[in-house]
Amino acid sequence: MDKIRSLIHTHQQRSIDSIEDEPILLDEKNISTKKDWEDHKDDPEEREQVMKGIDKILFTGDIDPSFKLLQELPENETDLIALEEKRRQMRLQHYFVGRKLTDELLNKKEEFNTELDRVIELEQDLQKTFAVTVDIRFSVKQAKLGLTDGAITLLGYYSQRQRLIALLNTLKTIKILHKTDERLRELIDKEDFPGAIQLCRDCQHAAVTYRQYTCIQDLNSKLKDTAVLIEEKLDEVLSVMCINFDHDRYSKITTAYLLLGKLQSAMDQLHMHFTSAIHSRTYETVYRYASNTSVDQKIQYEDLCRFVPPELYIECLSNVLTTLWGIMTSYQKMLSYHYSNNSCDEKLSQFDKNYVQQKLQLGLARIWQDVQNKVNPYLTSQDLSQFQFDDFIKVLDLVNRLIQVGQEFCGTPNIPCDLLREPLRAQSVQYFRRYHTSRTEELYMFLNMELWELLPVKPTFTTLQLNEFRFMATKNNAKKKLNEIDKSYFSEKTSSPFIFSDENVMEESFFDFQEDSDSDVNEELKQDFVEDGTNENDKGNKRKKMTSKVTFHNSSRDGPILTNTTLNVLRYIGKYMLMMDSLKPIAFDVLLSMSQLFEYYMYAVYMFFGSTNVESSNPRLAQLLLKIQSSIILGDEPRPSGINIPPPQVSDLINLHDAQNLFGLKERLIATESLVFLASQFDLWKEYLDNQIPGDKLNFLNQFYNQTLPLSRELREAVYSGVAAKAMSYGAVLQLMGNVKWEIKELMSEPNSYVYVMLQEMEAMQQKISVVSTFVPIPVEVYQMIWSLSINELCQVFLEGFGSARKCTHEGRAWMQLDFQQFIVQVDKFITIKPIPGKDVVENFIKAYYLTEADLEQWLRENYMSYTSKQLNSVINCTTGQFSKMMQRSRLSGIVDELMRKS
Repeated sequence: MDKIRSLIHTHQQRSIDSIEDEPILLDEKNISTKKDWEDHKDDPEEREQVMKGIDKILFTGDIDPSFKLLQELPENETDLIALEEKRRQMRLQHYFVGRKLTDELLNKKEEFNTELDRVIELEQDLQKTFAVTVDIRFSVKQAKLGLTDGAITLLGYYSQRQRLIALLNTLKTIKILHKTDERLRELIDKEDFPGAIQLCRDCQHAAVTYRQYTCIQDLNSKLKDTAVLIEEKLDEVLSVMCINFDHDRYSKITTAYLLLGKLQSAMDQLHMHFTSAIHSRTYETVYRYASNTSVDQKIQYEDLCRFVPPELYIECLSNVLTTLWGIMTSYQKMLSYHYSNNSCDEKLSQFDKNYVQQKLQLGLARIWQDVQNKVNPYLTSQDLSQFQFDDFIKVLDLVNRLIQVGQEFCGTPNIPCDLLREPLRAQSVQYFRRYHTSRTEELYMFLNMELWELLPVKPTFTTLQLNEFRFMATKNNAKKKLNEIDKSYFSEKTSSPFIFSDENVMEESFFDFQEDSDSDVNEELKQDFVEDGTNENDKGNKRKKMTSKVTFHNSSRDGPILTNTTLNVLRYIGKYMLMMDSLKPIAFDVLLSMSQLFEYYMYAVYMFFGSTNVESSNPRLAQLLLKIQSSIILGDEPRPSGINIPPPQVSDLINLHDAQNLFGLKERLIATESLVFLASQFDLWKEYLDNQIPGDKLNFLNQFYNQTLPLSRELREAVYSGVAAKAMSYGAVLQLMGNVKWEIKELMSEPNSYVYVMLQEMEAMQQKISVVSTFVPIPVEVYQMIWSLSINELCQVFLEGFGSARKCTHEGRAWMQLDFQQFIVQVDKFITIKPIPGKDVVENFIKAYYLTEADLEQWLRENYMSYTSKQLNSVINCTTGQFSKMMQRSRLSGIVDELMRKS
């Protein structure tokens, strides 16, 4: 290294000395001295400027720099000063280049030393190699001189032996290649397509190596045919995967296509196989059911569907949908396979993965469309309006299940389903109208034949125990299961959702036909007459008071009050709700029909048992009944659209005029309370109906719940008032009151005899109610209502009797009050309602007799709505007759007439 440094320094010094030894030019402006040279050496800016002025082509190494510089000199140049300047610049450039090289070498001293050592080492290796080569050549020369003819012959035999061994190996390879064809077919039969493809490729490569042999040419042709056979078998097994997907088989198929480099084309072919499977399998399924009618196998699918017998229509549809579900399940499994982590997909490039997944995702909508195209002709091939209700509902249920399967299949609820819904929408509207008309006709017949006998059911009876409402219980159970497990139509353990099971059919065991036993009833309560020691007259006679025991309805002991007709209406509604659940587009039409069934039942109860003065007692109820009559009841002229139900007619076997059975109280009670029970069931269905009805139709539903159902409960008063108005001999009591002389001069200590007659009538009515309760347990609120209405009637008798008095003394008014107070004391034994109906009105009427003339006018203006004109004039006559003249009486009577005209 020190030697190289000395060489570089010597070179630099020589360059400087050569410049110093140059002769000085004559031109003083261009004279260069040693001092000027030293200045150039130490000027970095000038050094950089000189380096930039060097032509870069001189550093390429492709040309001779000296020759290049000579070419750049102008021809016939005579200006020595210019040449000298050019020479000086070149020398300066040469100096700076050398200086820069020296600096670079000094900066990379270690690298330079390393390379120099490698050069020295390489030189030593070359010397050794040279020595070995010389020894080898010498040895070869010596061996050549020492070989004999025998040795040469031996070497020839050895060479021939080696060639024969190579030929034998070649023949063995050719033999193996010929036997490979059988091995390939074994692999194909075992569906080991990746192994077959790899073996075929190895054979083809070997065949290329030995292509000079004639037998190999035939083998190469067979290998090509085998490769084609492998692809055909691959395509065949791929088509089978569309019907019955197998993970292991599909993995081999995918690997095989990957080896062939045809995975993308295989995905395109796969969708064609799925379409073909949908068409062929559907046709085969329908043909099996239509083959009994000698159908030509070449008939079009749309025409083939029309040959399916109606009795086999649902079974065929179930199998068609099961077949399509199986194909869709295979597609879903393929999609899951390519989205899961498996060994085959790990070998795919990212582009291939994205292509396969995207292709399968886009194919979901296409497969679903093909499914709809096959189901739609089948749905339109039959007139479903002629089916039985249960069969029609099964068709709707199957189609709705298919839509749910399609929604899960496509991964979104917003999928096109018009090809499935539209055929059913039109047929459902037609079917339901015919069905509803038939049900209203049945209801009309049932009501006309109804004897209003109590249907014995268990206390635990609910509508969910009816087969018609079984779907609601099944739906609730399904929701609970879905909350517990994530159910899928395409999971491994899921069976076909289109196979009907018998779990929806159950035995109805809610009837209770056991005879009631009264062995556990207290003997004292069984007595019809109980001795009452109360002294009722001054003679000391004791009278027997009839205190009959009434059996009240107990929800924990007695079942709900309903009839056969009520049960049939519930069954109708259950079927209507099932259709509403199956076909939501007509849900509002179904709700409207349900309300019509209820309204007609309510209208029939009123027409059979209701009172005629409902317009004055309950105007809202009267308005509702009038609306029902105008909307659904058949009039003189049938309505061109809508429903026309004939007016109901009560059965001739029902006697509503027999006082002994309280004018049909049993029938009235059963009819009214069955209506109330029916209304209560609607309350239980409110949430379900809210979810089924479209939002723009909820106003009708709310109106039905807020007006119709509450008014059906108010119908009780209209029905039971017919009993209360006739239950007792009000006319006889009123006649007895008319015979009483109220112009007495002394206070009485005993009530009038008509009071005891009233009490006897009440006791007789109580006994009749007790007899009715042995057949029908009476709800407490009904019992209270009947007595409230009856007592109100008796209070009206008191008003009418008191108002008939022409003259009355103070003692007479005290006697009136005594009669009424005795009546009120006995009333407390029958009802517990406070205040007693009509009590305040009678007491207020009696107190009016004590008013002065000045207060009487004010009393008339405040209370005229509660009394009749006759009763008010009676107060005027009995009061003013004691104080004033005829003019004052006439003035008050005129006020009464004016007030009555205004009301």
